[in-house]
Amino acid sequence: AEEEEEEEEKTGNTRSMGIDDGDANTASPSASATTEEKEKEKEKEKKKKKSPADWTKEEIREQAKKAIMGNLTKEEEEERSRRNKDLLPSDKNLGFMTIEEKYDFARKYKDAGNVFFKEGRYEFAIKNYTETITYLRHGLRMGETDENGVPYGARATGLDDEAKAIIASCCSNMAACALKLSRYEEVIKHATSALDQDIKGGAKAKVLFRRSKAKHSLGKIEEAYSDISEAKKIDEGDKAIQAHYNVVVKLYRDIKKQELEAQKTLWKGKLDNSVKKEDTAEKSSCSIL
Repeated sequence: AEEEEEEEEKTGNTRSMGIDDGDANTASPSASATTEEKEKEKEKEKKKKKSPADWTKEEIREQAKKAIMGNLTKEEEEERSRRNKDLLPSDKNLGFMTIEEKYDFARKYKDAGNVFFKEGRYEFAIKNYTETITYLRHGLRMGETDENGVPYGARATGLDDEAKAIIASCCSNMAACALKLSRYEEVIKHATSALDQDIKGGAKAKVLFRRSKAKHSLGKIEEAYSDISEAKKIDEGDKAIQAHYNVVVKLYRDIKKQELEAQKTLWKGKLDNSVKKEDTAEKSSCSIL
C-alpha cells in the first residue's frame, strides 16, 4: 500500500506515526512572542489578505519566485534537482512513457521526497511532494485523448484511484514535514487535503494524529480531541496515538469542567437574583398602607 511506503522516523514501539511520542511542540509558537514579534505577525497576516490585484511589481515577482522555488534558495533548489536526477535515473522522456510508467515515475518521485525526509531535509521533501501532486493533477495524461478524441485534460472526471492514493500519501507526508518545522497551520491544511482523498484505516489514523498534534499546539483543544479520538477508534494499539490522546483528553476534560462550573455559577447567580426579587415583592405586598 502506498502509505506503507512512507519513510519516517519511529520512536520506541510506535508503528507508524513518524512523530515523537512526547509533546515537546505543544505550546503555541506565538505564546511567548514579544510585542514586536506580534506586530510582525500582524503585518504578515495583512499581506496574506491583500488582493492580488493590489500587489506591487515586487510582490508579484516574489509570489512567482515562491511558486517556483518554494522556501528554497537558488542553491538549495539546484542541489535538490541534482539529487533527484541521481535518485531517479531515467532514459525515457515523460512524454513517451505509458500511463503505467508515468504512475511509476510519480511514485518514485514521491519516494525521493521520503529520502529527503529521512535526512531531515524537510523543505526538499515538501517540494518533491508538491511537484508530485502537481504532476498527477495536471501533467499525468497531458496530450492523451479518450475514445471520442476528447483530451483528458478537458474532462471533469476527477482523479483515478491510483492518483488519489499517491496524492493522499504526499499530503500526509507534507503534514509530517510541516509538523517537524512547527508550521501548524500548514499541517492542518495538508492533513485535511489528505483526508479529502477518502483515505481509510491506518493511513487515516496517521493523518488525524498529525492534525490533532497541530491543533493542540495552536490551543484548539476541542478540535484536537475530536481528531485524536477518531484516530484512537481506528487504531487503538498505536502508542503514539494513545500517548497524545492521554495528553489531550486531560485538557479537554479540564475545559469541560470549567464550562460546567461557569454554567453552575451563572445559574446560581440567576437563582439568587430571582429569590431577591421574590423577597422584595413579598415585603412590598406586606407593607401597611
